[in-house]
Amino acid sequence: MGRFALALVAAMGVWAWAGNAASAPVSKPTVKPPPVPALSVPGERVQRISLRDMGAQRPLEFRGTDHSMYLPLSVRLDETVVSAKLKLGYTFSPALLPDLSMLKVMVNDESLATLVAAKGRLGSPLSSDVALDPRFFTEFTKLRLQFIGHYTLDCEFPHHTSLWANVSNESMLELVTRPLALRNDLALLPAPFFDARDSRRLVLPFVLAGKPAPSTVHSAAVLASWFGALASYRGAQFPVLQGRLPDRHGIVLATNDERPVGLNLPKVEVPTITVMAQTQNPVLKLLVLQGRDAAQLQQAVDGLVLGQAALTGERAEVKSLKYPRPREPYDGPRMAKTGTRIKLGELVPDPADLQVRGSMLNPIRVELRLPPDVFTWQSKGIPVDLRYRHTPPTHLGLASLSMRVNDQLVQSVLLQPASTASRLEKLVVPFAQGNTQVVTQSLTVPAFQLAARNQLDFMFDIPSTDEGRCRTTLQSGAQASVDPDSVLDLTGLEHYAALPNLGLYAAGGFPFTKYADLSQTVLVVPDAPQPSEIQAALEAAGHLGSYTGLAGIGLKLLPSSRIKEAGDRDLLLVSAGNDPNDPLKAWGQSLPARLHDGQRDASALSRIAAVWSEWFTGAVERVPPQDGWSELTAKGPLGAVIGFESPLAGDRSVVAISASQPDGLPLALNALLDAGKMRQIQGDLTLMRGDAVEAFRIGSVYHVGHLSWWRWLWYQFHQHPLVLALIGLLIGLIVALLLYTVLKQVAARRLSAGR
Repeated sequence: MGRFALALVAAMGVWAWAGNAASAPVSKPTVKPPPVPALSVPGERVQRISLRDMGAQRPLEFRGTDHSMYLPLSVRLDETVVSAKLKLGYTFSPALLPDLSMLKVMVNDESLATLVAAKGRLGSPLSSDVALDPRFFTEFTKLRLQFIGHYTLDCEFPHHTSLWANVSNESMLELVTRPLALRNDLALLPAPFFDARDSRRLVLPFVLAGKPAPSTVHSAAVLASWFGALASYRGAQFPVLQGRLPDRHGIVLATNDERPVGLNLPKVEVPTITVMAQTQNPVLKLLVLQGRDAAQLQQAVDGLVLGQAALTGERAEVKSLKYPRPREPYDGPRMAKTGTRIKLGELVPDPADLQVRGSMLNPIRVELRLPPDVFTWQSKGIPVDLRYRHTPPTHLGLASLSMRVNDQLVQSVLLQPASTASRLEKLVVPFAQGNTQVVTQSLTVPAFQLAARNQLDFMFDIPSTDEGRCRTTLQSGAQASVDPDSVLDLTGLEHYAALPNLGLYAAGGFPFTKYADLSQTVLVVPDAPQPSEIQAALEAAGHLGSYTGLAGIGLKLLPSSRIKEAGDRDLLLVSAGNDPNDPLKAWGQSLPARLHDGQRDASALSRIAAVWSEWFTGAVERVPPQDGWSELTAKGPLGAVIGFESPLAGDRSVVAISASQPDGLPLALNALLDAGKMRQIQGDLTLMRGDAVEAFRIGSVYHVGHLSWWRWLWYQFHQHPLVLALIGLLIGLIVALLLYTVLKQVAARRLSAGR
C-alpha cells in the first residue's frame, strides 16, 4: 500500500503541474531591442504617422475571405517606443456575417488586436483606437492588416463581390518614443544625423562661423549633397545656425581660423572628423569636421562622403584620399543608363521584391528613373523582354497579367493553364520544380507614357474558380514572380531637350544631374551670404543629391563677384535680391524676371498681365512698362525659380533660385520639396507667393543634346511647319520642272521621228 500511495501522490503532483501549465497564459516571445546602449534620457516625443506616410497612397481595399496587406514602419536607432496606439478608420461590407468577419491588426506577424464586424454597424464608416504592445516595435517593423470575411454559413465563393473591407489611408499611428543616448562612435554613421529608419523629411542643422568663407560654404554644400542623396525621396532641409547650437543633431564645420561661437573646439593639424555629445543634452550629437585650413576641411568632408576614412571611435583623421575617376554622363546609381540593356533585378534592392504570393496577389512595383532629357518625340518606346512565373490557373481566360506604367495600362495578357503548356512551345517552358511555369513575353512601353520618374506595376490576377455549389477551386497558395533577368532595352533612347524647362530641373535636377558628381555645375552665392541664402544653397545641393544618389564632390562654388570664372559650366544661382554683385542685375533685361531689394521686374508683360492683380495684392506701386518691361514694388516675400541660357557660354543653362527678400527663399525651396507644387514648376519663370505657384513661358528656347541627323531634321521641320511647306512647294516645283523637261524632250524626239 505504501508504494501505491507514493505513486498516487506522485501522479497527483504531475497532474497538478500539468494543469497549472495548461491554464497558465502563453507568454509572447520577447523582441530583441535595437543594439544601442540602454541609457535613456527624459523627454518623450509623440509621433503621428498616417498610413499614407507609410506608403499607402490610396485607401486600403481588402477583397476575398482572407486578404492581408503589409506596411513598413521603422523606429529610429536613438529612440525606443514607450506606447503605441492605432487610430483606425475602416468600413465593412454590409453583406458580411457579423461575428464571423473581422479585421486583424498585427505587428511583425504578432496578432495584437481584432476588430470584429458587429451587427448593425456594417456598411457604415467606423473608427477604433487600438492599443499596440510597444515591445514588438523594433528597428524595422511591419504593420500587417488582415481581413477575414464571410457572407454565408453555407458554401461560399472566396472572391464573391460582397467580401470586402476598406481602411482609410488617413488612419493614424500614434507613437510615444523616448530618446536613447547613443555612444560617441563614428561607426554608427550616418546615424543619428540621418537614420534610414526615419521616413520623415530630414532636418539637419549646419553650425557655421559668423562670416563663413566661400570655401567653407562649398564644403557644406558637398556635405549637404551627400545627406540629400541619403534622404532620397524624404527630402532634406539644412537650417544654418550661427552663434548657437541646434536643438537636435547637427553638423559643425570649422577651421583653425574660423570656428563657431559657443563651441570650445581645439585646433587641429590634420583633417579631422569627430562625433561628440552636446554638453546640455547628451542625447543630441554633433558631427564636427575640422581642418587647419580650407583645403583640409574639404579633405575631411570628402573623406566622409567617399567613405574612405577609417570611421570608428569618437575621432578619425583623414591622412590622404584617392578620388574616383570622373563620372560619365548619365551614370548616376539612381538613374537607368541609356544606350544599354538593363535587367529589372538591377532596379530593385532585393530580388524578393519581384515575388508575390497569397490568395490575392499584390502588384509588383519597380521604380524606373530615366534622365529628364530623354527624347521621346515620335519614339517607339522601350522594348521589354519580360519573363515571369506563375501558378497555372485552372481554366483559360480566368487569370491575367497586366503591366502598367504610371497608372497607365501598357498591355494585358492571359495566363495559360497548365493543360495548355504543351501547346505554347517556346513561349512557355515547364518550371523545373514546383507547380509554376515560366513565360516569356515581348512588349513595348509607349514613349508618351514615360517621365523622369516612372513606376512599373506588374499585376497578376489568378482568381479562384467557382464551378458551382460547393465546388470552388481555391488558389490560396497562388504564387507569381517577375524574373530579375527580364530586360528593358534602352539602346534606342537619345538625349535632346528644349530649354529652359524648369519642369526638368524640379523633377530630375536637369541639367546639373547629367553628371552625378556635379562636375559640370557651379553653385553661385552672394559675396556675403546671409544664413537664409546659405541654407538655400545647401538645400539646392541636397535637392540635386537626392536625384543622383551620390555626393557632389565635383561641385564648384563661386561668390557672385567671381562668376566669370565659371567658364563652360551650368550655373545654379542663389539670390535674395540684396547682393550688390548680383549677376541677375548685370545681365539686364534679357532675363524673364528679376527680384531685388523688394522690387519685382518682369519682361513681356503682355503675356502675364492678366495675373498681376492676383500676384501683387495690397500696397502695389505700378510703373508703366517701358520696352516690354514692368517694374513693381510690393510688400511681402515673393520667391521665384528662373531659367535661361547662360550669358557666359552657349548651350549652358542658368537656374536661379531668387526672392524679393531673404524671407522669400523658403517659398521656392519648399515648392521643390512638395510633390504637388513641384509638378507646377514649369516654363522659364515660376513664381511662389504663399501657397500659390504659377508658371510662365516668357523667354526664347534653346536646345541641348544630340539627335541622329534624320530625327533632328524631321524634328526641326515639325517645329517650323511653314518652312516645311515652303520646302515641299520647292521640291514640287523642281519635280515639275524636271518632268516638264523630260516630257518636252520626249515630245521633241517623237516629232523628229515623225518627220
